[in-house]
This record gives sequence, C-alpha cells and structure tokens, in this order.
Amino acid sequence: MPAATSDTSKITDYDAATAFLGEWGPFQRRVVFLLCLSFIPNGLTALSVVFLADTPDHRCALPAHLNLSAAWRNSSIPLEEDANRDGALVPSKCSRYKVENLLNYSERGLLPGADVNLSNVPKEGCLDGWEFDHSVYTSTIVSEWDLVCDQSWKKPLTTSLFFGGILAGSFVSGQLSDRFGRKMVMFGTIGLQVVTTLIQIFSSSWIMFVVLYFLLAVEQISNYVVAFVLGMSVPVCTTIPQTDLNLM
Repeated sequence: MPAATSDTSKITDYDAATAFLGEWGPFQRRVVFLLCLSFIPNGLTALSVVFLADTPDHRCALPAHLNLSAAWRNSSIPLEEDANRDGALVPSKCSRYKVENLLNYSERGLLPGADVNLSNVPKEGCLDGWEFDHSVYTSTIVSEWDLVCDQSWKKPLTTSLFFGGILAGSFVSGQLSDRFGRKMVMFGTIGLQVVTTLIQIFSSSWIMFVVLYFLLAVEQISNYVVAFVLGMSVPVCTTIPQTDLNLM
C-alpha cells in the first residue's frame, strides 16, 4: 500500500501540467486551415486515375480504304459471350474476321450468314488498332495508347507505380525536411506538382505518363507529410503572466 500511495501521488493532472502552453486559438486554426488547402490537389491527383485510366468500349478497327460491302463491315467482328452480361453475345474486343477472307466474300457478292457460315471464317487480331467509344470520355490513357488486349496489363501497372511513388516519397520527405527545412520542402513540392502535372498533360507515350505519375506521387506524399507535421507543430498562444517589475 505505501508504494501504491507513492505512485499515485506522482500522478498530476495533465491539463494543469500543460496549462502553460496556452489554448488553441484563431491563429492556430488559420494556419491548419491553410495547410489543409495544400492537400486538396493531392486528392484530385490520387482519384484522377479513375477517369484517366477508364477503359471505353472498343472493337477492332478496319482500314477505311477496304472495299467491303456494308453487310460485311457490320459482320467483320465475331460475337463472343460476355460473362459480365449473363452470357450475352457482344462484339469481340480483341479479334476480327480475317480481312482477306472478307474481301473475297464481298467481291463475290456473298452475304454473311446466308451464304457464308461465320463460324468457319478464320480470325485474326486487331492488326489495325481499335475503335473506341467516345460517348463518355473524349480520350483516356487506354484509348490514347491502346492499353487493351495484350497491352491491358499496363493499366493496373499505372496505379501500382503511382503508389510506388507514394512509398518512395514517404521515405524521402523526412530526409529532405531535415536537410532543407519543412517549409522549403512543402512549398517546393507544391511548385513541382504544378510543373509535373502540366508536363504530364502533354505526355507523348505511356512510359512518359507513368514516369511523371510516379514523380507526382513522390511530390504529393512529401507535401502531405510535411504539411501534416507542420500542423502538429503549430505553437499555441501563450500568456505571459504579469509581474511587478521595479525598473527603477
């Protein structure tokens, strides 16, 4: 019992012990609010991939100069079952009937289905690219660089590389802050985010896009971490107690 009483006597009221720090006032609220404003572009960047990397409906493209009848153009894409639509038949997204055969049938005046059994027509890949549906998106990275079929793995890799940049920036931001100061790193990364985003708009290839997206993730998380630490470190207002000073 005496030991327990001794330990209890050492416990002091936390509020009383930290009362000298002052209270959370308007100054602190303004600073934290301004720091939070710098987070807004981070959220936009992180969620932009939902729209930038969306996969529109697509089908194999046919060269415009081909002398095919309308019937054979409309039947140039084989139908396949779509598991996402309860097995409904939809145009294939990664194959087409062999163009040479279609030209032969069209020149002979044969009709698909009536004169030619389409299941016997050989198929080939989308050798002339794809036609994308632009009713929802004018352009995405998928339609811009044909990230479908055998190139579809690049779409999830884009997101993975972004979060790889988040991981890398989490390690780098602390080191940079200790070396150059948190305010310099925060404002520097905000400026770099603007520059990187503007350059990314004019990406000429998928590789260029993902490299800039990786750098953008590094800058984004560095901005967030540094601003968060600055917000936690905002000094509170203190009141200097009045004292009777005899300056004479």
